[in-house]
Amino acid sequence: WMNTALNGKYELGSNIDASVTKTDTANWGAEGFNPIGNDTNKFNGTFDGLGFTISNLYINRPTQNHVGLFGLTNNATIKNIGLKDLDIRGDAYVGGLVGFNENGTISNSYTSGTVSGTDYVGGLVGNNHGTTTNSYASGTVSGTYFVGGLVGYNYGTTTNSYSSGTVNGSWYVGSLIGYNGRTISNSYSSGIVRGISYVGGLVGFNTYDGTITNSYATGSVNGNSEVGGLVGYNDGTISNSYAT
Repeated sequence: WMNTALNGKYELGSNIDASVTKTDTANWGAEGFNPIGNDTNKFNGTFDGLGFTISNLYINRPTQNHVGLFGLTNNATIKNIGLKDLDIRGDAYVGGLVGFNENGTISNSYTSGTVSGTDYVGGLVGNNHGTTTNSYASGTVSGTYFVGGLVGYNYGTTTNSYSSGTVNGSWYVGSLIGYNGRTISNSYSSGIVRGISYVGGLVGFNTYDGTITNSYATGSVNGNSEVGGLVGYNDGTISNSYAT
């Protein structure tokens, strides 16, 4: 129903288990749940989870872009929501909470479970062109290009956030963020990351406009070229940050 009123204001009134009778998204056909908002009709409203959770959400759309609980948002506000034990598959712009966050704000939210796709894949957000703050992701994230435990591709602001778990990718792979083109601050990662090139414990690739401050990484980093405990390849600015 939310897809018919994408500019509305919504609140979650209780926990939802998406594996039980009548809400069993794994049995809503082979594709499972239909993400809220897409490239034609973006979600531009407000969603407040009020601290409640949605668990066992199932989405199986390996040829579809903009996949997550929210597929594509524009100037939206999403806050105070936990997504547990996710099982999400998409193509490009895939995130546990939001596939593509365009000029919006995500805060006080978290995800756990499995998120997979091809490009721009993140445990919380696939592509962040807005603000992500006070949030975290755990579980397993996998893809090919621009893969991150929290955010696959960051061209906005990520602050006061962290990731843990396992991240598997090929190029531009980071335990927190795969590719950073803007701002990361007061954040950390503690998971395992594996890739081929541009692989980092915090960020895989930090471009010339990218800034990383007051952040750190712990955990295992594995790759073939351009591999670093904090950043795989840095062309930007890093301050007061470290890896152990």
